Amino acid sequence: MQQEDIGFFKSLFDFNLKHFITLKVIRLLYGISVVTIVLLGVLLITVSFAGGGDSGSYKFLTLILTPIGVLFYIIMARLWVEFLANFYRIGDNVQKIVDNLPTE
Repeated sequence: MQQEDIGFFKSLFDFNLKHFITLKVIRLLYGISVVTIVLLGVLLITVSFAGGGDSGSYKFLTLILTPIGVLFYIIMARLWVEFLANFYRIGDNVQKIVDNLPTE
């Protein structure tokens, strides 16, 4: 089964499940997750500095630790996306191997 590149909506409504949307959608989900993680990091820093009663050491720790946390979560999101993409590609490659096996 050769995976020809058809449109997103044709793949979405392919009830025979011969065309997958996984790799098309996963890029979008990764982008959304990265933007969300960065926005939450910026929000955390902003809220930390907007709080007037907090100590300076809390603000300093937030300023140092938040980018490290944001980087960690972006790495985790990327690893998860690569994990899912590899499962898809393994399945695709196994199907190609099965299709090329000689019939008895």
